[in-house]
Amino acid sequence: MIQMTPTAQSQPEVAYQWMKSYIAALPREEETFLNEGVLAKTTGTSRTPVREALLRLEAEGFVKRIPHKGAYVPPISDPDVRAILQARSVVEKWAVSAVETMLDAQIDAFQRVIDQQREARDDPARFIELDTEFHTLMVRAGGNPVLADFYASLRQKQLRIGVKAVSQGTDRAGDVLREHQLIVDALRSRSLDAAHQAIDAHLDSTRLAVIGY
Repeated sequence: MIQMTPTAQSQPEVAYQWMKSYIAALPREEETFLNEGVLAKTTGTSRTPVREALLRLEAEGFVKRIPHKGAYVPPISDPDVRAILQARSVVEKWAVSAVETMLDAQIDAFQRVIDQQREARDDPARFIELDTEFHTLMVRAGGNPVLADFYASLRQKQLRIGVKAVSQGTDRAGDVLREHQLIVDALRSRSLDAAHQAIDAHLDSTRLAVIGY
């Protein structure tokens, strides 16, 4: 089990960060219940900050609180993975549809995230956090807050799916970096067709890495 002790962070933040990392590292096929008392002891905090952290995680879609049982972390099935990636394809390809008017500064921001991912490729949790940031920036560039909020609702599932994929011993992290770079190169060249092809190739590659078909 991951060990963490309180630092200068507030106790609710310590509990939140520990639980988020723990959930992200869970195999996607597994379900589990998180107990407040056990969490308080493990994180070196107490029930009140743990409760605050769980409320925050519930709002973000990481857990479902069930009375008298604890916080439930559901599994993510193969059909769930396919559905999530299909939804991502629709949203991400729509988001880059205005590529001809996309600002150079926005594309530069995508590149900076890729550069940070390179530095974090040996840290699966951080790598996938940055992966999510990369795609979130791309969706926000589309300028539709409703779609951006929908995309954000997929965050916790994407973290669990992604961490498992880059932790399997293959060079999935290297593949992701190359695939992200192709997306950015297509955007920088203002080619919508190339951007759509790069997004589809990336999501297909992710599906194969996660569920094998």
